Amino acid sequence: MPVVFVHGVNVRKGPDYDTGVAVTWKFMAKYIQGAVINGKTLSTVQPAFPYWGDLGTQFAWNMASLPTSEIDSLGTAGVDQNLRPLIAQIDDALADSTQARHEPLTALAKKELELAVAVMSRLLMQYAAAADTEKIASFIVAAQGYARLNPHPAWLAQVNTDAQLVNLLAQNVKAGQPGSTAPQALGAFDFIINPLSAGAAQLKNAVQAAAGTVLDRAGNFASSKLLGWEREPLNATLGRFFGDVFIYFNTRGDKTSPGPIPALVLKALDDAAQAGPAGEPFVIIGHSLGGVITFDLLSHYTGREVDLFVTVSSQVSHFEEFKLFHSSDKSIPSATQKLARTPANIKRWINIFDVVDIFSYSAKRIFDRVDDFGYDTKTYVIKAHGAYFEQDRFYERLRYRIDHP
Repeated sequence: MPVVFVHGVNVRKGPDYDTGVAVTWKFMAKYIQGAVINGKTLSTVQPAFPYWGDLGTQFAWNMASLPTSEIDSLGTAGVDQNLRPLIAQIDDALADSTQARHEPLTALAKKELELAVAVMSRLLMQYAAAADTEKIASFIVAAQGYARLNPHPAWLAQVNTDAQLVNLLAQNVKAGQPGSTAPQALGAFDFIINPLSAGAAQLKNAVQAAAGTVLDRAGNFASSKLLGWEREPLNATLGRFFGDVFIYFNTRGDKTSPGPIPALVLKALDDAAQAGPAGEPFVIIGHSLGGVITFDLLSHYTGREVDLFVTVSSQVSHFEEFKLFHSSDKSIPSATQKLARTPANIKRWINIFDVVDIFSYSAKRIFDRVDDFGYDTKTYVIKAHGAYFEQDRFYERLRYRIDHP
């Protein structure tokens, strides 16, 4: 510390929340620790994760207003909605999605191991026991790093089934860890085979259930069917996105009387600053609406100096176009001031977006003193918004950008 991660929309505590936090923490420790920011060294990374999801929007009937998809009536109602975007992700990655009918993870791995490991990571976060949070996070970070460095390992030639893939991946990830002596000695990662195999089996069943309804004869998603099949998880995401945005702006209060969400995040910033070692940089990472909230706070509620402000898949520039921030100046743009001013207390600002992520925006054409960077999550449009912080590549690229202003 002091590193503060402010989450975005559609985040609610559930089976995958704690694992997601642990994964983000471990990735930060792996890549961000030791970075020199604004002339100061970040010697330790113990990030704070202020959780404001419970203060976000609530649905009186738990989104019962969402129509039931026609596809559900055709026999795929049993497919977990959390698996639907993963099935679409598989289809999007493969030129011929019929390859995935029987062994979906193997089909992905044969194209590029990193694609399969990304899906496995999500399966583990969704379905593994909460008691294994730290172990799961450690495996995900190790597996992501291994796959990034070994996109087409020789041992993949031996793999014909998802069960084989799970076992050989665990062995080889373990073999690549410091202190490992042999692939057969799974050690700390032997636990992963059962939960990952169970998740892989659920995914395989879901892919096969979708084959006759959502997929057309060529094995591709029929556009009209996909729209109906994806509407439930997509509408849930969109509903919470707009709901959380409305809740924040309607209840944020002002500098003299901050609302519940600003008050919670401001306290987290104060606590992190006090807990952090003297002389270390202060870093804030804001995802999605978390970036919007933090920018609003830094530009109006507090003058706290931030050495590095990172917004990922965020809408700061979009909402500045609406002039929604307390600090927004409606006279800008003008003949003399083309861009909005980045608050003086933000010493460096990095903004990251994926062009397929419908919730992410460029900032450099709206604000001065911001570095824009595109990043390819290599995932399906519905999954892209939340994929950044589950990928080894993301943190590796972020560290590079920190080191090369």
